[in-house]
Parts: sequence; structure tokens; C-alpha cells
Amino acid sequence: MMTENKNRSIHILLTIVLSVLCLLIAECSMFFVRNSFSVHFCVYGDRVQETPKLKWDGAKILLERIETQQVGDSCHVTVVLRPVEEGTYHMSVVGRGDDLYFYDTIHVLRGGFTYSSATGDFTGDSGLLAAIMLFFTGMGVLLLSYFAYLKGSRIYSYDAIASFGGGVFCALTGLMMLYMCYNRLLSPDLYTMSRVFLTIASAGQSFLLFTSPLGFLFAVLLIVSNVALLRHECFRRQNVLGLGLGLLMIAGELFSWLFLLRYFSGSTHQFQIFNTLNSIFATVLAYFECILLGSVVCGFRAARHVPDFGQDYILILGCGFRKDGTLPPLLRGRVDKAVEFWRNQKEATGKEAILIPSGGQGPDEMMSESEAMTRYLHSLEIPESAILMEDQSANTFQNMQFSAQKIRERESGKSSRKEKVSTMFVTTNYHVFRSGVWANLAGLPSEGLGSRTKWWFWPNAFIRECVGLLANRIRTELIGLVLLVIIFSLLSYLSAGLV
Repeated sequence: MMTENKNRSIHILLTIVLSVLCLLIAECSMFFVRNSFSVHFCVYGDRVQETPKLKWDGAKILLERIETQQVGDSCHVTVVLRPVEEGTYHMSVVGRGDDLYFYDTIHVLRGGFTYSSATGDFTGDSGLLAAIMLFFTGMGVLLLSYFAYLKGSRIYSYDAIASFGGGVFCALTGLMMLYMCYNRLLSPDLYTMSRVFLTIASAGQSFLLFTSPLGFLFAVLLIVSNVALLRHECFRRQNVLGLGLGLLMIAGELFSWLFLLRYFSGSTHQFQIFNTLNSIFATVLAYFECILLGSVVCGFRAARHVPDFGQDYILILGCGFRKDGTLPPLLRGRVDKAVEFWRNQKEATGKEAILIPSGGQGPDEMMSESEAMTRYLHSLEIPESAILMEDQSANTFQNMQFSAQKIRERESGKSSRKEKVSTMFVTTNYHVFRSGVWANLAGLPSEGLGSRTKWWFWPNAFIRECVGLLANRIRTELIGLVLLVIIFSLLSYLSAGLV
């Protein structure tokens, strides 16, 4: 636990360092170029002239030079200015016969900070763009490395979901900003800062664009597995969750593409509203896709994880059994997996762990789940001394909570024991991650081992587990989502007004 806390502290410190570094890059960029400002634009067709002229509206500003570059039937023009006095100046770039090429309003603020109303460019904007790119890329690396370094019981946490989903989002956004940096370096007249701001505000849309093939594939596989589930089992509400989610994901992806590809014509205000609504929809969908992506990856990682030997206690999570007291395949698979690990550990290390079959008696059950599992353990020739029953729990959290009490009671009489008690739990593969979260919350940090189940049962059951897991954090998730929606919708509205 100390190692995990140290790892978390290091990543928090690196995040702070990264944020400060990006702010310094932006500030230094504005400071060192405050005495110079460039306006970039492009002139097309027969209106191209090699030596355009400037007209000013009573400006206290100096023209340093005009640079032109002929590319095919277009001319790329750069006007380099030196601000002298605060104020607002109107600049017209004209050709022969005073033919208007470009019009702009230049604002000079205190300290020489200058910005263009036409392009959104401002003093030190390249440094800010580089800082934004570095921040998103660095955050992607930090979050994904934090996820990779999560070990032991820490892999069963909301941190794991958030770090992977958020890391992928930040990494893709960082690559997008790198692409913008490259294009702005080559064509600053086309890739203006107003376009950069619009790109940042559309990060959710870009994320959906990048991940749409994976999203479609996952949705199709989810639907196929759910259809197979319905063919093998009776129709129940919980058995169509995967089908509903798969269809909803496909509809969301198609709707987002409809927004992205739709041609818009209208006033600036109408475009601002359209772009803001688009951003809100994309942000909400991207947020839940990040959560789903993190949950799926964490679920697979937890299901494939195998704890090391040296366990003191092996907790077996119960579930429903047959009316005659025998175990159905799902529960029998859990017990068999626990016994397999128990025997392998004993053979490899000589250490005999204590098996804890955990589960109380339901209103329609003839005995507790714990007793049903214990009977099956006896049939597998597991000695009574290696079994510690927990027969009061009614759900997974209580499985962990009451088992922890049993362990503390048993260990309290062993005053000579100095080393930390090592505990693991066994459940079905789709249930491992959520069970690990409950174990941490119940004060029994443990690693999990998953038993296999039918392929068509796994996806729908796992999605049900994810919904149950996130339902416990609904308030926190909604607060985070609302904050992101506010930030990106404001960026979208303001940047759309500059384009």
C-alpha cells in the first residue's frame, strides 16, 4: 500500500510540474515576442499581387515588413507589425486599384500584447499552442503510466477506470494538437488560432471520430453475444442490457457522424448555437465512452489476473444454487477454481490456505450458500481445518465485510504472527473487478481470481456489473460531466464566433 501511495504521489507531483512547465512556456512565449506581431492571410486567383499595400485608420503602430509567397494560384501574405501604443487599429491590405485583399481590426493592449479580430491570432500564440499540445500529451502519458503501475488490490478502483479512459482521451487530443502545431507552422494563414480554439473545443467530436471503428465493433459484438444469451436463457430485463447498450452506442455514433458531416449555412450566431449543441452532445457521448473503455480494459485486466502464491485466505463468493443443494455450473466453477489454486499453492510452497465459502441463506433457499459450497468442498476431500464458513452475507459488499471480520477474529488469537495477512477472492471472471472494488471499500484489500463462464454470458453480465459499479458514483460522475460540458460548450460558443 505504501508503494501504491508513493506511486500516486509521484504522478500527482509530475502533473503539477507539467502544468507549471506549460504555463511557463506560454508566458515566456508572450514575453519574448511582445514587440512583434504577425498577421497571416491568403489571396487567391487573379487578385494575387506580389506587393500588396497597407492602409491604417490613424494607427500608432509600425509596419516592419510584408512577406509574400506564391504557391500555385494563391499568394500567402505575412504582415509583420511592431505595436507602439495601446489602442484599436483598423488595417486594410489592398492591391492595385485599392482592391481589398484583407481587412482586420488589431487590438494593442498594455505591455504590447496584440491580437487580431479576424484570425484570433495573438502575441505568443505559437508558444501557447505548443504548451497545450505538451499538456495533453503529457497528461496522456502520465495517466496511462499510472494505470500501468497500478498493482495488487489497487487495480480494482475507480482510479484505474479514470486513468485509462482519461489517458486515452488526453493522448488522442495531444496527437490532434501536434497535428495542428505542424500545420500552423507550415500554413499559419490557414490554421489560425480561431481554428485552433475550435479544434480544442471539438476534442469530444475528434475523440468519437478516432474511436468510432472500435466503438462500432464493440457494439456489434455486444449485440451478438446478447442475442446468443437470449437463445440460451429466458427473457429477463437484465438479459437485454447489452442489446440495448449496443444499439444505443451505434445510434450515438451515427448521430455524431451526422453532426460532423453536416454542412452548415447561416449567421454567425446560428453557427455558434449549432456548434455548441454539437459540442455538448459529443462531450457527453465521449465521456461515457471513456468510462466504458476504462471499465472494459480494467475488467479484462482483472479477469485475466492471477494472484501470486503465498495466500493465507481464499474467499469464495457465493451465488444461487439448486433446490437440492447442489451447485450449478456458475457457482461450481468458482469453487473449483479456488480449490485448484489452493492445491497448486500447497504443492508449490507447502502453505495451506484457509478457504472461506461466503454467502447467506435466501428466503427461498434450504440452506446458506456457504453451507452448499462447504458440502461440495467436502466432496473434493478438502479437510475441515482448511474451511472457515461465512454464512450471514446477502450481497458482495457483505461477503467482503463479514469475511474480513471472520479473518480478524481468527487472527486475533495469533499474537506471534508478525507478517501481513494475505487474502484473495474467487468469483466469476466478469465479477472480479467490481468485487475487488467492494473488497477495498470493505477494508479487505485483496486480489481476485476469475473462473470462466460461457462466452455469450460474459459481455452482458460484465456490462451489468459496470452499470452497478458506476451507479454508486452517480453524483460524482454527474458533477464531472456537467463541468466538462460547461467548459467545452463555452469554448465552442466563443471559438465559433471567431471563425
